[in-house]
Amino acid sequence: MTAIKNGSLFCRMMLWVNERFPVTNTPLFFILWFLSYSVAMPAGESISPVKMAVGCLLSLSFFLLLRVLDEHKDYADDCLHHPQRVLQQGIISLSHLKLLGALCVLIQLGGMFLIAGGQQQIWLSWTLLLCWTSLMTKEFFVAEWLKQHFSLYALSHTLVMPFVIWWLATLASPAAALNQPLILLMLLAFLCGLSFEITRKCKGPDEEREEVTTWSQLYGRPLSILMVIALLILMACVQYFLILCKTGTVSLWFYGVSGGVNFFAVSQLLIFLINANQKNRKRNEAVVGAAMLTGYVLCIVEIYL
Repeated sequence: MTAIKNGSLFCRMMLWVNERFPVTNTPLFFILWFLSYSVAMPAGESISPVKMAVGCLLSLSFFLLLRVLDEHKDYADDCLHHPQRVLQQGIISLSHLKLLGALCVLIQLGGMFLIAGGQQQIWLSWTLLLCWTSLMTKEFFVAEWLKQHFSLYALSHTLVMPFVIWWLATLASPAAALNQPLILLMLLAFLCGLSFEITRKCKGPDEEREEVTTWSQLYGRPLSILMVIALLILMACVQYFLILCKTGTVSLWFYGVSGGVNFFAVSQLLIFLINANQKNRKRNEAVVGAAMLTGYVLCIVEIYL
């Protein structure tokens, strides 16, 4: 442990990144940008490779900033319940994460100046996003009340996703209108975020702890899994209507791919009900995450077919 703490800051930061912000999650942030761009851009218009790359970087930087803020918000609880984590062991400090968060904000400012210049709508959407994110970090100044209302806590924090989509859409096209396709994409992002939140906090007896609130603890595993399945169905429906609104038609293969992926996801969720343990809970996260990503990719492909 002493050798690790005496290692270079870069190596120590990478330990934290691997634990709390895995590189395997980055495709989601890029896909969200691509989909926002696909929905927001008027038909026939294209985007430069530079702007495409900058958009990917900005999307990644925001979700990294969100993780940094969560680490600050939950620090005391994590010290109590997760003392084995890199931050809680003192391998890195909150001061290091503050610097990382500041770097993320600078990247966003620089990227927006490069892309937007004086386009007011981009700056407005970013300001609204940061305002909601700040309220989340402060737990809307009712932290104790939210802790007693677990469902509202999850809903209020997942509501950041529509703000993210609006910001990414204005980055793609500063004149982006809050039209039906974009509203559907905001709804899809919200449903995806909520489904994953419930999935990762629906646990088996081997992981449940009385002092840590989970969906399975509050509502029971069967009802929690039923909520996830309902959200998967709603996600598929929203994907269908988003594609229909944007293109006017939905290809037959959409039904096959979407149906197949969601069938496997639901099958795994039901297996978890039969054998609820950490291994199956992690598989739940994998299949629900795959359903989310597949849905986003299906929308992108259908728009450009």
